[in-house]
Amino acid sequence: MINENRLRTWVLPLAIGLGLFFHNQLFSYYFVTPYLLFGMMFFTCSKISVSNIKFKPIHFWLLMAQIVGGCTIYFMVRGYNEAVAQGLMMCVFTPVALASPVVGGLLGGNITLMTTYVLISNVIAAVLAPILFSIIGANSGYPIISSFIHIIQRTTFLLIVPMLISLLMRRFTPKTHKVVLKMGPASFYLWALCMMVLIGSTFHSLFSQTGSTKKHEIIMVLGALLLCILQFFFGKKLGIRYGDMVAGRQLMGQKNTGIGIWLTISFLDPLASVAPAAYIIWQNIMNSVEIWRGSSKR
Repeated sequence: MINENRLRTWVLPLAIGLGLFFHNQLFSYYFVTPYLLFGMMFFTCSKISVSNIKFKPIHFWLLMAQIVGGCTIYFMVRGYNEAVAQGLMMCVFTPVALASPVVGGLLGGNITLMTTYVLISNVIAAVLAPILFSIIGANSGYPIISSFIHIIQRTTFLLIVPMLISLLMRRFTPKTHKVVLKMGPASFYLWALCMMVLIGSTFHSLFSQTGSTKKHEIIMVLGALLLCILQFFFGKKLGIRYGDMVAGRQLMGQKNTGIGIWLTISFLDPLASVAPAAYIIWQNIMNSVEIWRGSSKR
């Protein structure tokens, strides 16, 4: 009989390895990631009670870190290079990943607390992104309002819709809801599959970069690593202060890099997208290590 914890220990390194070695094939399957995320959120939202969804102090400090931290990084680095400054800014300003409640739930975090902030963070980013980009002088062929519309549409499909379906199921088909609850571990394997495709797409994008900008690309890759470590570290400290280390760590460190890359390519210097693309790799390695450690302790 297969041990569930042992299986989880090996699934994540395998997903990362497959993403690296088969990146030329996997990048063409990027289009399936929204559907994998939808399935992950459906199984995760099935555990949520609407009465527990409330704005809490930790949400305020996480927002401040996201907004003020992102702007601070930009103005600190812009004197060196504009593309590097924009890329590193997006590693912080980008809203929390829609999949963070899935990972946090696997590690014992408060799923309701995390899901609440996923909604807040993505909506705030949708509202503030056009303002921030106009301040730093972003240029794009897109109307700036499309930033807001794109994030809202993505958040609605990947968060609101699966939440509504799970709530309606809980209310009108309780027996089916109980079956879904028993299938909860499926969210982990959907996430591992999604991570494999994302990492494959990211490596393909990085390896396809050409030109005389290698120095700046390397700086952004290393800068994304540093920011990833710092955000997970300070998120952990904030989480401990408010009684949920896992939630704080994941909500500050795990970013919605798909939105981040889209915003960067659409409204900023396309070269800056190297930073949020590299962040995908670093954050998934961090997540894999944490889940591996959690599985090993059980």
